[in-house]
Amino acid sequence: MPKTITIEKTAARTPGKNRKAGSKAARRALRLAYRTRRGMAPVYATGALAAAGSLLSVPPDGWKTAVAATVTSAVVTAAWGRWNGRLHPKAKRRRKRLPQRGDFIAATSAATTGGALITTMAATGGVQIGTSPFPGLLLAWGLSHGVYWWRRGERTAAPQPVTDLSAQMQAWQDDVACSEGPLPGSKLVDVVTTDYGWTAIIVVKKGTWKRAAAAADDIAGALDIPEEMVQIEKAAGQSARRAIIAVFDRNPLQDGTDYPGPHILNTTTGQAEVGIFYDGAPARYAFWKPSGPVHSVIYGATDGGKSRFLDMLLGTERHNGIVSIVCDPQGGQSLPRWREAVDWYEDTAQGGLAQLYAIRNIMYERSGRYSMMEFTDAKGRKLRGRDHFVVGDPDPLISVTIDEAHRVLALPGAPALVLEIVLMARKCGIKLRLVFQGPKANMYGSGPESTDIREQLQSGNTVMFRTASSLTDSIGLPGWDVNPSQLPMYWPDKTSTAGLGYIKGPDNRQAQFRAHFDRDPAHWATTGTTPTLEPSAAAVAGKAYSERLERLAARLRGETVALPEEAIPVAAASAADPVAQAAAAIEAEAPAGTDDKVAAFLLERGRPVGRNVIAQETQLTVSAVKNALSRLKTKGLAVDVDRGVWAHPDHVETPAENTDLPAAA
Repeated sequence: MPKTITIEKTAARTPGKNRKAGSKAARRALRLAYRTRRGMAPVYATGALAAAGSLLSVPPDGWKTAVAATVTSAVVTAAWGRWNGRLHPKAKRRRKRLPQRGDFIAATSAATTGGALITTMAATGGVQIGTSPFPGLLLAWGLSHGVYWWRRGERTAAPQPVTDLSAQMQAWQDDVACSEGPLPGSKLVDVVTTDYGWTAIIVVKKGTWKRAAAAADDIAGALDIPEEMVQIEKAAGQSARRAIIAVFDRNPLQDGTDYPGPHILNTTTGQAEVGIFYDGAPARYAFWKPSGPVHSVIYGATDGGKSRFLDMLLGTERHNGIVSIVCDPQGGQSLPRWREAVDWYEDTAQGGLAQLYAIRNIMYERSGRYSMMEFTDAKGRKLRGRDHFVVGDPDPLISVTIDEAHRVLALPGAPALVLEIVLMARKCGIKLRLVFQGPKANMYGSGPESTDIREQLQSGNTVMFRTASSLTDSIGLPGWDVNPSQLPMYWPDKTSTAGLGYIKGPDNRQAQFRAHFDRDPAHWATTGTTPTLEPSAAAVAGKAYSERLERLAARLRGETVALPEEAIPVAAASAADPVAQAAAAIEAEAPAGTDDKVAAFLLERGRPVGRNVIAQETQLTVSAVKNALSRLKTKGLAVDVDRGVWAHPDHVETPAENTDLPAAA
């Protein structure tokens, strides 16, 4: 019989089942670790440092790998911080937890100190529990960075819905952004509550921010609030589709601000903080800029705040070395405190015209002097002929203020004279400030120059308080979507809104501002010293200037005073060419003996010579020499042999030396 072999089977462990049970436990552990990854991140990072230090301690050059990893992590952290700082605003808003500066510092600390620990462990043999300080250092590292991490997690928790902003957003969507609203498809973002209402950014669907500004009144109607309680302006530095809207519960400008004093002028920039905008930012007015003085025009209806604004400017000028020349054609009633506190004050329209003729003389006197002036430029080079004005080097800035300027510009010859000054005076350090009740062209005189004067003045500072007609709003501030005529005359508490308006100056904000209020102009008018013209300018200003104090004293005694006959050329009152008559005024002011001095110089020179050389040698102004030569030519005592080159009749044929010709023109 064949043998039967019986084999017994015994129970034994199955390796496959053990592996399956182990993998399930590992997956559970991984899921738990993933769910707790945020809260346990410092613990995991500490364990990773310990493991990395132990592993890198095995190879002899493992510390080199640790150094490379440390440098790499530091570079990546720095790049992350720089990228985050330059992140586009839209991308920033999409991120739920935007890293702050403290986060960047903490990340840099973790990368560098952690890398230092790994490097040290790799170089000294790993963690070495019980025989080294590394376990304690790892624990300290994990706790220090873990505390910051856990506290940051509390600060960056998902914000709770802000219920007090939802009403504004909902109202905008329902009443403004709807298909029948003033701005269909627009959005309201970045809503912020303020102590005077709320502000936000309007994002228009089509067009630019100007579309929102033009719809300001309709938006106020849609939101069911008064028109004057809505302010819309350009969102500076942002997309052209964005505008800033401010909705007032109470206009923040109602309380106003007091004039703090002449220190509002920054003598480095030439700008003065003359008021505040609705958001508290300072409103600036430029007295000068690097290229020279800045002309100004001020508009405003009765009780708009013009006179008090001028009080502030004149007080600032007096205490900052600026020569103020003032004409108040209303008999001095608008600016009475400055009658004795400025260098030259006139209270009639005729006096204002006399001032303009004197200013023209000063302009040409300075121009001739500056054209030959030696100076050192920024590179240390010595040059001749300065084409710009520097305040106080060597002469002071002259500021000419004419209140109710339409009365002066109505006089014959005044518009052409003002236009000439406006176009040429800035390089000579002369600033013109005209004040009107409105910007219509007829305020600037009836001549063809009226529009040019207005455009030149409005290219500088334009201050527009409440006006009387909506038809002129766009004329005074062309290109601006504002309505000064819609500004209220009284606040809700029945007090005056004087000083409320718009200012086009260095800030260039199409936003409401309110000027500082000078409660005591007499204080600034009676303290300090009055800046005056330099001697050379005073010499050509004529008797109207030199006798100003005598006329003022007589006026204060109640006497009737009259201007010197030569202050306003007689022919100027009826001449068809007032500019030519203005030139005649300069001739009348030439120093005595000018003709004889020039004729004697030509005879002694013995050859043709340029008129600028004549001015240098005779120590006369270029304009005085020019007019003297014209008179001598009429008398047959001088001959113009070439452009700007003159000679005595006996020396016309004598060749001129080259040194005489460069300065001929």
